[in-house]
Amino acid sequence: MTRAELRHAMSRRRAALRAHVRALRARTEAAVGSDPRVQRARQRRRLKRVAAIALLLLLLLLIRCEGPAGPAPALAAADAGARIEKPVEKGPPPARVAKKIVIASKPVARPAFDPPARPPAEWVDEFRLQVAARSPRLAACFIGSNRPGALRWTTLVSLQTGAVGEHDFESMGVAADLTRGQLDCLQAVLSKPEYLLKDAPAGGLPERVSLVLEF
Repeated sequence: MTRAELRHAMSRRRAALRAHVRALRARTEAAVGSDPRVQRARQRRRLKRVAAIALLLLLLLLIRCEGPAGPAPALAAADAGARIEKPVEKGPPPARVAKKIVIASKPVARPAFDPPARPPAEWVDEFRLQVAARSPRLAACFIGSNRPGALRWTTLVSLQTGAVGEHDFESMGVAADLTRGQLDCLQAVLSKPEYLLKDAPAGGLPERVSLVLEF
């Protein structure tokens, strides 16, 4: 076999091999292309390529729109020899101070109001007399005191029942302080029996009374 025949045989084999490879590739693509999973994957790749191309075009448009601004045109002077003066910068205008308007109020004449004096309650005299009537019993409570003195007694009197309560004893002058037993004795004598207040109002509220007891 000559060299030309050998070269011709090799070219025929290469052509046959290429045809066989193309046929095999066509059969493979036909078999794979019919699979829905392959079709979906191809469609996703196409969509990604389209989205990437659209994003690239959008970036190019933004870069073109936001190009660097050119230099501002210089202002030409009216005359060549005219002198251009720099404008004087003016500061902010002074803030206005609002004037405070003061309106003097005129005094309004009001009638004089004198509250009526509260008349002394008549039942207080009854209460004081009934306390004085207990002097002999009260004197027994001061047995043992070395010096004479005075004691302020403040209590709350019920005008309806004549009962007393909330006792408060305060020493006056130079009198020595009383013992706890003496104070209990005074409270017992001043509380019992209850007081008879005939002149007291029937619906009156309890009132506080203060008397001075001397010993």
